[in-house]
Amino acid sequence: MPLPTQDQALDFLQSVVAASDADETEVTLDATEDRFARFAEEGPTQSGDRERVDLAVRVRVADPGGGFKEARATCGSLDLADARAALERATILARMGHTNAELVPLGGAVDVPETAPERPTLDHTFREKADWVRAALGACKAEELAPSGLARTTGMTRTIVNSAGRAVHGARTRASFAVTASAKDGEGGSGFAEQSHANVERISHESVIRRAVSKAVQNRTPQAIEPGEYTVVLEPSAVSSLLLFAAYHGFGAQEVDERSSLLCGRVGERLFPDALRVVDDARNEVYPGFLFDGEGQPKQRVELLENGAFSGPVTDSRWARKLGAENTGHGVPQPSTDGPAATNLCVAAGHHSLEQLIADVDDGLLVSQFHYTNMIEPLALTLTGMTRNGTFRIQNGKITGPVRNLRFTETLVNALSRVTGVGRDLEVAGALFDGEVVCPALRVDRFRFTSTTDF
Repeated sequence: MPLPTQDQALDFLQSVVAASDADETEVTLDATEDRFARFAEEGPTQSGDRERVDLAVRVRVADPGGGFKEARATCGSLDLADARAALERATILARMGHTNAELVPLGGAVDVPETAPERPTLDHTFREKADWVRAALGACKAEELAPSGLARTTGMTRTIVNSAGRAVHGARTRASFAVTASAKDGEGGSGFAEQSHANVERISHESVIRRAVSKAVQNRTPQAIEPGEYTVVLEPSAVSSLLLFAAYHGFGAQEVDERSSLLCGRVGERLFPDALRVVDDARNEVYPGFLFDGEGQPKQRVELLENGAFSGPVTDSRWARKLGAENTGHGVPQPSTDGPAATNLCVAAGHHSLEQLIADVDDGLLVSQFHYTNMIEPLALTLTGMTRNGTFRIQNGKITGPVRNLRFTETLVNALSRVTGVGRDLEVAGALFDGEVVCPALRVDRFRFTSTTDF
């Protein structure tokens, strides 16, 4: 089943809303087309060609004393009978629920620009993915390396209609190719590279393969070094795995109110270099997201770190009313105990190539990627994790050899205050968990590593 068009999705959801006798009704439809091929040394190991729809019906019953009773029900079908059954379940549950006086009335009509998926990404075939895999296998075999990775293309639409007159629809696509090249005998290091983009034609699979294999070849004999503070050049994958924690838990109004955000007590205080700038922008040109949030509210561009200081936070309808602030359109699908979140983080490009960032390091490390990053403390966002897939010693402005992986324990606020260089090349970089950040490489002084490993 192809992704529903805007007219198809809006017409279907409006028919569900029209069938409701609740005081307020909201219907959300998420549709996905997902095709992927996973591979290892022996060739393709798993593939998928999946189509999925998720329909959520949220209803509210007004309490005469004020507030609403609210509930949600879901189904995985575009059959009108199934949708109406979900509507009935949600209505029954809402009438049995408790009144919530804090619920904000559903928002009315809004103007959201129409977006369309990238056709080349939707049309990308398994034969084309197989060509990528075949090239990765051949390049790794030539260097006696064991490959693994994932070639994937995804198309998504989201549609929200409610009884207050809101009707929005958006579409987006994602293409990615990731390769890890490892030593066959398990002795020695590995190399990793990945590219992601909305348009699959912007991905160079040759560049991904070349980068992963080159790192693995350079990383064959990593040497142990002492833990401690080093100047580091963090490639975009490493930057992303740190900043995503600020997106999940830090830049939202709920965490600020709960006093568990890195923004607490720091908004407006000049702590960071002027060259470092972070925004949340669903309309960014590199990797745009849906232009509305889980409540159908248009997403605004929000400056989160500019002119050396934090600003923000992002809000949703509930927290905007609670704080007397503007709704920035960063709500998650409701009902939810989660507050608003920054989901389209972008770090502004600087003026340095990766080579220039490295050239100004007397004694430090180039970090390709972080692994198993976790949060220890939220107020300053203290994180811990390990380097992975290529960590290299820098001496006198040059890479001199690979080093064994290190565990870091570092506070994000302090690390960002010690940024001394911002790369000029933006990448769409993810981590080993959900999400991506549009970011360049960063050079950071006195990054703290607390222990070493034997691999």
